[in-house]
Amino acid sequence: MYKLKMNTKSKQYSITIGNNIIDKINSSIENFDKILLLTNTTVGSLYGKEVLNKLFRKDIFYFEIPDGEIYKNEKTLMDIYTFMIENNFNRNSLIISLGGGVVCDIGGFAAGTFMRGIEFIQCPTSLLAQVDASIGGKVAVNHPLGKNMIGLFKQPLEVFIDINFLKTLPEIEFKSGLGEVLKHSFISKDKNYFNFLRKNIKEILSLDENILEEMIYYSCEIKKSIVEEDELETGIRAYLNLGHTYGHALETLYNFQHISHGEGVAKGIIFAGALSKKLNYITQEEFLEIQNLFLDFKLDCEPVHVEINRLIELMMKDKKNSLDSINFILFKNGYLTKEKVALENISHINDIFSKKYLKAIVDIGTNSCRLFIGEVEKNNHQITISKKLYKGVTTTRLGQDVNKNRYLLPEAMERTVEALEAFSKISKSMGVCEIKAFATSATRDSENRDYFIDLVKKRANIEIICIPGKLEAKFGFLGNSSRFENKIMIIDIGGGSTEFALGEKDNLEFARSFNVGVVRATEIFFKDQNYSTENILQCQKWFQENLEEILEFRNLDFTLVGVAGSVTTNVSVLKSMEIYDPEEVDLYPLSRKEIESNLALFMSKDLEERKKIVGLQYNRADVIISGNLLLLTIMDMLNKNTIIVSESDNLEGGMIYENISFHN
Repeated sequence: MYKLKMNTKSKQYSITIGNNIIDKINSSIENFDKILLLTNTTVGSLYGKEVLNKLFRKDIFYFEIPDGEIYKNEKTLMDIYTFMIENNFNRNSLIISLGGGVVCDIGGFAAGTFMRGIEFIQCPTSLLAQVDASIGGKVAVNHPLGKNMIGLFKQPLEVFIDINFLKTLPEIEFKSGLGEVLKHSFISKDKNYFNFLRKNIKEILSLDENILEEMIYYSCEIKKSIVEEDELETGIRAYLNLGHTYGHALETLYNFQHISHGEGVAKGIIFAGALSKKLNYITQEEFLEIQNLFLDFKLDCEPVHVEINRLIELMMKDKKNSLDSINFILFKNGYLTKEKVALENISHINDIFSKKYLKAIVDIGTNSCRLFIGEVEKNNHQITISKKLYKGVTTTRLGQDVNKNRYLLPEAMERTVEALEAFSKISKSMGVCEIKAFATSATRDSENRDYFIDLVKKRANIEIICIPGKLEAKFGFLGNSSRFENKIMIIDIGGGSTEFALGEKDNLEFARSFNVGVVRATEIFFKDQNYSTENILQCQKWFQENLEEILEFRNLDFTLVGVAGSVTTNVSVLKSMEIYDPEEVDLYPLSRKEIESNLALFMSKDLEERKKIVGLQYNRADVIISGNLLLLTIMDMLNKNTIIVSESDNLEGGMIYENISFHN
């Protein structure tokens, strides 16, 4: 066990580091009227009861907040205040923050502001919180426009760092903490800690208890020495922000999801290192030494190319920045320096890291428009998706009556353009460097498509490529082929057409688009929502006649995979999802009986009642019956009783396709 004593101008307190030391908190909580144990849902389920049992006082109040950086906000803070006020907490009350960086930050902020300030104890459970958030007294909540924008300095009463919590910490969170650990090795004025880390890589990654205790002790000691010299960050404490200027910008772009704080810091340190090298502050060898330490710990440290104006806008949130430069912590002369960096140099470094970048793809379909934003990586003209950042869908009914008059209606085009304007705004706010859009059957079949394409370019600044059905089918296959080991057939039921693609891995054997879709079928056979037996039989016959070609695959051995709304909606209805959860839907084995059961449910209700079914989007309620009829017809024709539902579809395929202007 290790013990450190923090001596700042505002307070002295101890930092205890060891294994199974929670019971040592008892001596610090005897004299408080009321105590709140604050944690989150994840940590609470793992350790809430255990910690309460180890605390001698049995009158401790318990409160859980949702888990995740996105909940470090004003609403969560108000929920904590409300709980404390309703339970008559006073100025002689105490908060124990049991959790990671979010709990430590928001717990400290609540303590610092409740009744103008009460005491709090930090009990960090993640490596990141143990070496960073729990010590030093910086507490905050996030604002939608930036991380930690609302905060204060408030030193804790004590800090208890129990490495036992690390045993259940997910690997991604452990590596997030390592980002801050490695940062401290660059802040130290000597190389002792750097060399310690490099020497003990294997032991650290295997969670050797003795090495972990020593690592955390040295990391905390480095931060302690900085905080004691500069508690309020008027000088060298700014060095603790190494990597944060770029890292915080990236976290904000990703809406504090899909990227850990430590990963953001790691990428930010490499960005700062590249800036330092450009300014001739460090050599190429010194830069590689920094980079290799992250790589040796298997940390993703490569920066992401971001649209430069958005990147600069986020970095400018620091009030000390000027119009033509941004404050950075840089490497210089074997240590660190804080300097203003010209925007042109930041732009240059952003351009250097162009292998990874943010890209958006838009699918303009007959029934809806969909947006997918991802972090992609390009190697030798091959694109892979590193992170899936955002998916959005808007029902626009662009294909309304196209099958009758071959024209896109003005009101349908207006609905679609408004959706694409919103997509363009979202993409810009997320720092997207490249946005591509492909239009399918409705646009493809219309005689006024050129007018529509020009209108979208003028108003939404998105260039549309109208792709043939075969390429649309190929996109669906590309989005799924790497997910399955065996041969698959992808079925993509759309509003105006349905795509089929058969193959295995990189071998695409068949790709075809057929002009049957749920909007088209509804308009032809079910006017005024008339689902008579005669209309249903005529519709099924139409499906069979138009899809006759797929009968040749009836006796082949393959896994049937379905994408898009008709299949995903069936799962969300089966699970009564009030909020759609793609993780629950993805790879769900949807049976013929389940589809038939849903179909019976849909047909038992009129349109207005159907819109109220939990899990069924109200704007899909008028076409879902056609969707299920088509789905059952396809399964009958292919002799399949189950279809695997995939959340990966032609958006993923379009994202990785090198050039969607090639109509092949």
